[in-house]
Amino acid sequence: MSLFNKWWDAANSKDRVKMAELLDDSFIFIRHNTGEKWSKDKFLDVMMTDVRDKTASEGRRLIYENDKIIVSHSILDGPTGRNAVMLVRLVKGGKIIRAETGMTPLTVK
Repeated sequence: MSLFNKWWDAANSKDRVKMAELLDDSFIFIRHNTGEKWSKDKFLDVMMTDVRDKTASEGRRLIYENDKIIVSHSILDGPTGRNAVMLVRLVKGGKIIRAETGMTPLTVK
C-alpha cells in the first residue's frame, strides 16, 4: 500500500498512533495562510480535534507519488469555507518529513 493510502486510512480512522508512525520525528507542517510551522505533535493534536469531524472532503485524488514526494488534491468544506486544496508532502526514509498546503476559496454550490 502506498504511503498516501496509508496516511489517509490512518487519518480517516483518526488513529493517532498509525498517523504518528508515518511522520518523521522532525516533521513540519507549514500553514498555507500564515506560514506558521507546526511540529509533529502540534499537527497531530490539530488532526485529532473536532475540526476534522466538521470538514468534509470530496474528490480526493493522488496526483503524484514516489519515494521523495506526494502531491494530492481535494475539495474541503468546513469551518473555513469551501476550498480547493493542494497538499505536497516530502518523504524521506519512508516517512513524511514535511507537508504544505495551498488553498483556493471556492464559491458555495
